[in-house]
Amino acid sequence: MLYKVDYFSSLGKLTLISDGVYLKYILFEKDRFYEKIKGKAIYNEDLEIFKETKKWLDKYFNKEKPNIDSLKLKPEGTKFEIKVWNELKKIPYEIAISYSDIAKKLNTHPRAIAKAISHNPIPIIIPCHRVISKDKKLTGYSGGIDKKEKLLKLENYKNRCSWCNLNNPLYIKYHDEEWGVPTHDDKKLFELLILESFQAGLSWECILNKRENFRKAFDNFDIDKIIKYDENKIKKLKANKGIIRNELKIKATIKNAKIFKEIQKEYGAFDKYIWHFTDYKVIHEKHKTSSKLSDKISNDLKKKGMSFVGTTIIYAYLEAIGILNTHDKNCFKK
Repeated sequence: MLYKVDYFSSLGKLTLISDGVYLKYILFEKDRFYEKIKGKAIYNEDLEIFKETKKWLDKYFNKEKPNIDSLKLKPEGTKFEIKVWNELKKIPYEIAISYSDIAKKLNTHPRAIAKAISHNPIPIIIPCHRVISKDKKLTGYSGGIDKKEKLLKLENYKNRCSWCNLNNPLYIKYHDEEWGVPTHDDKKLFELLILESFQAGLSWECILNKRENFRKAFDNFDIDKIIKYDENKIKKLKANKGIIRNELKIKATIKNAKIFKEIQKEYGAFDKYIWHFTDYKVIHEKHKTSSKLSDKISNDLKKKGMSFVGTTIIYAYLEAIGILNTHDKNCFKK
């Protein structure tokens, strides 16, 4: 036996359907796919599962981020579909990932993921609205794209640059709060320059995940301590599994710290040196890997004696410290 009750939300009327114990469906008002199911269900507003679901939905539409695990859910589908729906439950509030992201996790094709998502019988609670196309476009939703858009807006979802790994909270925080923000503090400028030099040949995400380890290993990037590092300290750093144990990069850090210090003395601050190249102006452009500006700064730093400051590294550095603003056109930070 199936039971139903109506719930009125900012998206319109929703019909909740249960077997008496578990929630099996949430149906939008014009959901033709489940029209037959609605007809078979008997109205009963006294079921405990309906009361709990209504409380959950009240909290959700009030932006209180209720826990999915607090509800008894029993969606019917194939083993594969249920596997996909379980992945949907893991997508955090305010985040949207692509069909391709889920496909990689389950070792299948994005189309198979899209098909399974289209059969999700408990939308909103099992958040299929948090899945978008690889190019960040909103696609198929049983209740209509307008409802998907409203749900993401309700959750304060922000469109981010395509390179930002939405499965990594550290990366999201870095993108939203730090990357591309004009930076004028010499300590921060020094830290980012050193981290970028360690990135050479690696991904920035790899460095970012080890950032706290780097801070501990390099005395919180205290330049006066780093310029005094000796062979003993270099050995300790080479043995530190929490960082990138590249001897050339470690030694370059010490040398670069000394040159950074010399630049500070010459210009009064490294900030005055690095920003004078653009007369303190932020340059907006499409993301590249190098430019005439990064060539110029890279060559100048090399002449001064720095290592691991090639044009590609410097371009990434200029993006990080906000001299270059290369956020994607549709990114909320642009």
